[in-house]
Amino acid sequence: MVAVGSLTGVLTGAAATGSAVIGLYIGYHAYRGLRRHGDPAMRYLSVGMIVLFGVTYLVALLGQGLIASHVVGIRYQDSFRLVVRLLQFTGLVLIAYSLRLATDGGVLSR
Repeated sequence: MVAVGSLTGVLTGAAATGSAVIGLYIGYHAYRGLRRHGDPAMRYLSVGMIVLFGVTYLVALLGQGLIASHVVGIRYQDSFRLVVRLLQFTGLVLIAYSLRLATDGGVLSR
């Protein structure tokens, strides 16, 4: 029988992996929109989505895996957490900037 703690860890890892895959899928489609329309606002939107929805989850998953497998010590958990939060912030700033570009002279202001 699987212990509750390890089952929770497996489910958390599966959820993080699924989130990363779906996030990268969303970012990929935003990138396709950029390629189709070539609008600078779409560039920032697609990069922001990739960072926010894909890269942050991959870094979190990587950190969780490295700490759980004792490759990296638990003392680095806060460092991984900080990197994830900074990546989330960067992704949000890029998305907000893309919206600003779009309303100032891009697609939405036409």
